[in-house]
Amino acid sequence: MSDVLYRTATPDHAPALAAFAAQTFIETFAHLYPPEDLAAYLAKSYAPAIQREELSDPAIGTWLALRDGALVGYAMAGPVDVKIAHGAHDRELYRLYVAGAVKGAGVAQALMRKVLAWSKDANAEALWLSVWESNKRAQAFYKRYGFEHIGEHKFMVGCVADRDFIWKLVL
Repeated sequence: MSDVLYRTATPDHAPALAAFAAQTFIETFAHLYPPEDLAAYLAKSYAPAIQREELSDPAIGTWLALRDGALVGYAMAGPVDVKIAHGAHDRELYRLYVAGAVKGAGVAQALMRKVLAWSKDANAEALWLSVWESNKRAQAFYKRYGFEHIGEHKFMVGCVADRDFIWKLVL
């Protein structure tokens, strides 16, 4: 989208990022979880203080997509967190969230290009990610980049264990 601006996030973006991340997660996944599990996950993962800490970590890269000053997407990547053998410089895509209003408009692709360039600049041999087994749209997106299914793990949302696929892209 030509009216979307992309920029690297700073700790000052933490409140807006926390709100956007939580809202996007709720819109996409809330129907899957009991309210108490969802609330626990959101508090553990997207609180402004947590976002500020992540945005302050020099090992983590975060890119924002803004339209008319409003956040419409973001990507966050850093050292590999999934429990699988990986190269020392490999990176993991932690999150790639896009608002429904801009899905299909190229925002996710622009953010992915930033993550790929950043990973290559870090001399990563591979980019890893975890994707929910039933998120077919995300899986189709990642397949277009050449990601391959390597394994799986449990992704906890409160007391609910989701089955997530672990995918790898050789850079």
